[in-house]
Amino acid sequence: MPTAPHKKIPLRMWRHLQGYVGFRPHCDKQIITRISAFFKRGWLFLSGERRPGYWAVLPATVRYDKTLRPNAKLLYAEITALADARGYCWATNSYLGELFEIAPRTIRDLLKNLADRGYIEVEVVRDEQTNEVQERRLWVERPSLPEEDTPPAEICHTPPADFCRTPPAENGHKINTSIDHTPYSPPEGDSAGGVEDPPKKVRRRRTAPKQAPDWKPERFARFWDYYPRGESKQAAIRAWDRLRPSDELIDEMARALERQVNSESWREGIGIPYASTWLNQQRWTDVPKQPPGVASAPDAPIRGEGVRYQ
Repeated sequence: MPTAPHKKIPLRMWRHLQGYVGFRPHCDKQIITRISAFFKRGWLFLSGERRPGYWAVLPATVRYDKTLRPNAKLLYAEITALADARGYCWATNSYLGELFEIAPRTIRDLLKNLADRGYIEVEVVRDEQTNEVQERRLWVERPSLPEEDTPPAEICHTPPADFCRTPPAENGHKINTSIDHTPYSPPEGDSAGGVEDPPKKVRRRRTAPKQAPDWKPERFARFWDYYPRGESKQAAIRAWDRLRPSDELIDEMARALERQVNSESWREGIGIPYASTWLNQQRWTDVPKQPPGVASAPDAPIRGEGVRYQ
């Protein structure tokens, strides 16, 4: 019986190499080591076998199991995609780890989580003579019949005991599971059988630009002429109509605006808001800041000055 010339390549893999690419025992050990690494990582396949499927299966029992980690659910879907016609996944922890950029140790913990919940079964195939591990099989659902080249007729996943979602008994409608979902179109004309058409959504028309506000337009005109910025007049007109200031408030706004216009920052053009912003934020109530180095007189006596304690 031929033996593998290198300890890193299992005997079964070496036989495949001899028959597939014509390697002989005198091959360079470095090449053999690299090929062995490609096999272990799942980058090299034999005769078109063991290629991942295009679709992955993630049943509801796995998706909604709160005891499973999110990466475990993703790993389960990949196992179903990698399962071949014999019903098991062949990928190693290194291959799955590099596929999802997860450490192999984490992959092992995720597989244990799936196995503990009963979603997969792990089988290790060893050599009968040397007890060397030849292959690790991840069964999504292991068939009870002997291993065949054809997939099982039906695949059924049994949910765990503590997870049960009972659908309603009858809802009077069939569930549409097809991809093509045709939207509902209401009947039109006389064929509707007396059913009125749903009311159409009326689009709001934009308000036409105004030359002046509805509230005290003459006072607004004076405010607008005096304000140092002339942008967004329509927004200022809308803000004025929403505010609806009284004559007393307008006088107060005029005094505050005169003080702000004469301030040093406004004279330099710094910090001047739009007129609409000035109205919406009630900027006439801003308290002027004292120049640096000038202390303001206290409005109330400081504790200990002019206050007698009993």
